[in-house]
Amino acid sequence: MLVPIPDLTRARRLLCVQPHYDDNDLAAGGTIATLAAAGAHVVYLTVADDLLGVLDPALSDDEARARIAEEQRVAGKEVGVAEQCRLELPDAGRWDVLALRDSIARELRRVNPDFLLTVDPWLADEAHRDHTRTGIAALEAALLFGLPRYRTTPEIDAGFAGSALRGVALYFTGRPNTWFDIGAGRDAKHRALDAYVSQLDPDTLRVIHAGLESKERRWGERAGCTFAEGLRVLHPAHLHCNPDAEEMV
Repeated sequence: MLVPIPDLTRARRLLCVQPHYDDNDLAAGGTIATLAAAGAHVVYLTVADDLLGVLDPALSDDEARARIAEEQRVAGKEVGVAEQCRLELPDAGRWDVLALRDSIARELRRVNPDFLLTVDPWLADEAHRDHTRTGIAALEAALLFGLPRYRTTPEIDAGFAGSALRGVALYFTGRPNTWFDIGAGRDAKHRALDAYVSQLDPDTLRVIHAGLESKERRWGERAGCTFAEGLRVLHPAHLHCNPDAEEMV
């Protein structure tokens, strides 16, 4: 028997794990903003320090980090993010996937979301290892964090009463199975993107906005609405030894 695709519209606590500071908003900002406006509590966890993408070479690393954090705060306010957390791993660095998995599992126990949003690590032709490593680490953490013998930190483990996770949603995916109506959140998403000026110049932003609008309209045709985002939504049971997940299209 196939385990059904969870209903993302019912999400009330979301942990959104992104490789870089703008990925959540670029790929799923309309979905996130729509859910936040409906009352969902949204937490962002950003893996990398984002320094490689900063356009101004004259900035010191500390100055660049400060700008990145402020831009992320401004963007998060637009889409309704309640909390921003950053791991500050080196952008495109030599960090360990298992250590990242454990860090994400700790946040899953702390936040105890009903949905996890993250990047699809199996996107064809994806060459940035920050994306593939983040997606794999987040999904493995989703499998493990609810197990009673899994350990994060004593303080967090002591307060953890059991997993509430009902689903995961993957963005930047080539295999969407859900087209989420973002009519209520699209404007907030696009305003959020305008905050990321340390890495995106005005010409690039114009191209991004136009490209996203084209995708949002195309996805909207699939959803029967004007604008939508395409996501791959799965039940946690689909993430391990479950060939039925291939049929979740």
